[in-house]
Amino acid sequence: MRRKGIFCLEGHWEKNLQKKSTVEPILNLLEKQEKIRYIHHKCATKEEINFLLSKWSQSLYKTYPILYFAFHGRPGEFEINPKENYTLIDLASVLEGKCNNRVIFFAACQTLSIPKRKIKDFIHKTKALAVCGYNDEVEWMVSTAFELLVLYALQNNVFDGRGINAVRNKIRTGFSRISDELDFTMVTKND
Repeated sequence: MRRKGIFCLEGHWEKNLQKKSTVEPILNLLEKQEKIRYIHHKCATKEEINFLLSKWSQSLYKTYPILYFAFHGRPGEFEINPKENYTLIDLASVLEGKCNNRVIFFAACQTLSIPKRKIKDFIHKTKALAVCGYNDEVEWMVSTAFELLVLYALQNNVFDGRGINAVRNKIRTGFSRISDELDFTMVTKND
């Protein structure tokens, strides 16, 4: 099966820029071990994110159907910088109709701690195949290790209704303890 590329936008985790926290090593591991290509950019402004999302939605990047946001988060949004957040409503406006057969992974605490109907509205507006992320605060190292497993699991099925349900079942059964501990959720367009 053809590998699905990962398009990662990541925030600056630390106020002190001498600290180098990043999810890029797991992306590098997936590339070296499993031949999963990735694009990774650190972002500090809404303009940067919007610019990169406009690139991601072009046909040139259709082989990168996994959009992976790695940021600090709060219910219904993620933090771009200490003074600026990006809401799911903002994101749905930028990505409206552009996410067909694509998966959006919010690796941000509590971003999906919102009513399921709001997540479904987001999916409907963007046409995403699925949205996944956390409902609660998570410990960075544990969640990053789990994200490696999820990103790998996303490789093993076709991105359609049946395939994404198989991925969700794999996460629920194969990684159930850590998934439950992290309060991870995946909502698909078929839910």
